[in-house]
Amino acid sequence: MKPLPIISTIWICLHSLIYSQSIDFHQTDNTQFVSSEKSLQQLKEVKENGLALLNSERQMIDGISWNTYSDIDPPRLIGVLGTMLLTDYIVQKKQSEYWYTKETVKFHTTDFFQDLKRYKQMDKLGHFTDSYFVSDLTSKAYRWSGMSGESSVWFGALTGWLWTLQIEFFDAHSPKWGWSWGDILANTIGSGFFVLQQFNYDLFGGITPKYSYHLSEEWDKFGNKKPGAQFIQDYSGITFWITINPHHYFPDSWKDDYPEWLAPLGLAFGFGVNNVIFNSLEGERELFIGLDIDIRKIPLGDDIGIIKFIKSELNFIRIPLPAVRITPGGVWYGLYF
Repeated sequence: MKPLPIISTIWICLHSLIYSQSIDFHQTDNTQFVSSEKSLQQLKEVKENGLALLNSERQMIDGISWNTYSDIDPPRLIGVLGTMLLTDYIVQKKQSEYWYTKETVKFHTTDFFQDLKRYKQMDKLGHFTDSYFVSDLTSKAYRWSGMSGESSVWFGALTGWLWTLQIEFFDAHSPKWGWSWGDILANTIGSGFFVLQQFNYDLFGGITPKYSYHLSEEWDKFGNKKPGAQFIQDYSGITFWITINPHHYFPDSWKDDYPEWLAPLGLAFGFGVNNVIFNSLEGERELFIGLDIDIRKIPLGDDIGIIKFIKSELNFIRIPLPAVRITPGGVWYGLYF
């Protein structure tokens, strides 16, 4: 099964759907608003029918405007879709070289409950995080190309979900793996949380899934030596985090008097494992509680869109900060990445 035909088919469908969104109408109090570029004839019809042109926008913390209606910029959209296709092809090709080296077999599934026990659920957290990250990044790209805020959220979530779904098709034909309904569930929760967060930002906007990694001794001695494999498979060195920024939830009256340099400070709750490389059903869990920095809130370059975007992407990495690690063998504390 080759990745390019599958993704090309998906993106042809997406491309058609995106352009179907490029002209948006909204009916409120007998007044219809239209946002996309119109030909002279269309503009004449708008005036004759008493329609008004409106497309409000608001600046986001990631530096990309949130528009009420779509106003697609074709060159940008083509660039976005082309970049996604190329990235997807390269990533899938590398994955095929790393994990799908054996001959393919007939489509098969894994045992749901047995699969949930593997790696102490770290692989499921990985699917959740990957789906969330891709949904978030591609949603920003869609907004940048002129898609309305709401449409960008839905298309971003769909892209993140499809990105991780294609992995299951490869797994389903791999003798080592198999189609995993647990992975599908984790992917869906990841993209679903992204949607929930974007449409309920006051409630969920202060919560950010994050990732950190250090090379584990276990992987250094016995792991896959192919470059980059450790960032996905070294579960003994990977930590998945859920971080909370209290400043996000402060009343406006508190924020006025709160020191700006303290606004990025938050809490992080991490999940990791140890000793799972040789036997995915063994090993021990590790829980972490520590400090976190919301990089988006660092007062640097807030008037420059590209700087805000870079900060929003870097914010998915938990930087080394004090943390407490709790394991069955005891408690450790110090700087942890």
